[in-house]
Amino acid sequence: MLMLLLAGAATGYWVAHRSATLAYDRALWDVALAIAQKLTIRDGEPALALTAQAREAILTDKFDHVYFAVRGPQGELLAGEDGLSMPARWPAEAISKGRVYYDGTLRGKPVRIAAIKAELVGEWYTVLAGETVIKRSTLVREILLGMLLPELLLIAASLAVIWFGVRFGLKPLNTLREELAGRSHADLRAVTTAVPEEIQPVVNEINELLGRLEHSLDTQRHFVSDAAHQLRTPIAALQAQVEALLAESDPLLREQLQGTLDATHRLAHLVEQMLMLARAQPSLAQTRQRVVLDSVAHTVAEDWLPVAIRNGVDLGFELAPAAVPGNALLLRELLANLIDNALRHTPHGGSVTVSCGGGDDNAWLAVEDSGAGIPEADRDKVFERFYQAPGSASEGSGLGLAIVQEIARQHEGNASVDRSPDLGGARVTVRFGLV
Repeated sequence: MLMLLLAGAATGYWVAHRSATLAYDRALWDVALAIAQKLTIRDGEPALALTAQAREAILTDKFDHVYFAVRGPQGELLAGEDGLSMPARWPAEAISKGRVYYDGTLRGKPVRIAAIKAELVGEWYTVLAGETVIKRSTLVREILLGMLLPELLLIAASLAVIWFGVRFGLKPLNTLREELAGRSHADLRAVTTAVPEEIQPVVNEINELLGRLEHSLDTQRHFVSDAAHQLRTPIAALQAQVEALLAESDPLLREQLQGTLDATHRLAHLVEQMLMLARAQPSLAQTRQRVVLDSVAHTVAEDWLPVAIRNGVDLGFELAPAAVPGNALLLRELLANLIDNALRHTPHGGSVTVSCGGGDDNAWLAVEDSGAGIPEADRDKVFERFYQAPGSASEGSGLGLAIVQEIARQHEGNASVDRSPDLGGARVTVRFGLV
C-alpha cells in the first residue's frame, strides 16, 4: 500500500510538472514565432521590423526576464542577446516541426530557450527566445505543496492507521503468548484467552493438541502406576517368604537367601520410586498451596533419623524460615529422595546436613554429605533416569535425583549439584520461586 501511494504521488507530480512545462514552452515558442514574423528584407539586407512598443509587449513578463536573438544562416548575430546559445543539434522531429526546446544559461542564470527556423528569400534564419525559470521553479514548489504534501500526509496517516491497527489486532496474540509462556511444562489446560474470530481456529487446534497430549501423558502415567502397583504385591510376598526361610534355614542356605532378600529390597525400592515418579508428573496447577520448607524438613526427619542412626551417620539440620507455593506431599518426597541419596553415599561415621532458607529472589533447599562426592563430568547426568555414575558402589535405582528434578521443575525451580564446602562430599541444591 505504501509503495502504491508513493508511486501515485510521483506519477501525479510528473504529469502536473510535464503539463505545465509544455504550456510554458508553448508560450515561449509563441514569442519566438512573433519575432520571426517581424523578420524582413530591407535594402537587400535582413532586418527585424520590431518597434519599441512591440518589443516591450513581446518581451514583458510578470515573473521572468525574456530575451531574444536572431542569427543568420552562418550563425552570425543579427539582433538581440548575444549570450543566448544556439542548439547543439536539431533532432529529426525538431527539424520537421521547425522548433526545438532546450536549457541554457545567460549571464550565469539558467534559462529555457525555444529555437525556430525561419526562411527568408531562400535563406534559413534561427530565431531564439529565452526566459529565466522563475515561473517554473515556482510551479515546482506549488506542485510539491499542492500535490505531494497531501500525498505525504496521506502516507503518514496510512502508516499510523496500519501501525495502530496491527498493534491493536495482534494484542490478543500477545496475551495468548503470555498465557502460554506463564505455564509450566505440565500445565495442559485449554487456552481461555479471547482472540479475534480469525485466530480462533488456531486456538481451537492448540486446545485439541493440548488435550491429545494430556491424554497421551495420562495413559503413560497410568501404565507406569498400574504396573508398579501390580508389582508391589508379588514383591512383598517374595520378601516375606525369603525372610521366613532365613529364620529357619541352615547357615549356608541363609547366606544365599540373604542375597536374594537384598535384591528383593532393591526391587521394592525401585517400584516405590517408579510410583513416586508417576505421581510427580501430573500438573500441580490445582493443588498448589503455601508450603513451609523448614516444616517439611522436620516432618521428613522423623522418617529418616532412625535410618541415619542405623547407618552410623550424623543427620543434622540448619533450617531458616522459607516457603514456596506448591504441593506439600511432593516436596516431602523430594527431600526424602535427597536424604536417601545422601545416606546411601555417606560412609559409616560420616555426616549429612539438611538446610533451607530464602534469598531475595528465591527459596532454596539443600542436602550435603561427607561422601566421595560426584565428579564434575557427571553432575548434569545424575538427574537423568536410571543413570549410575561409573564405578558407583550405590545400590540405588538411579531414579532418586530424576524425581527430585521433576518435582523441582513443577515448582518452577531447578536442582543442581556441586561440592559441599563444609563436608567435602556432594551438595544438591534445589531453588524455588518465592511465595
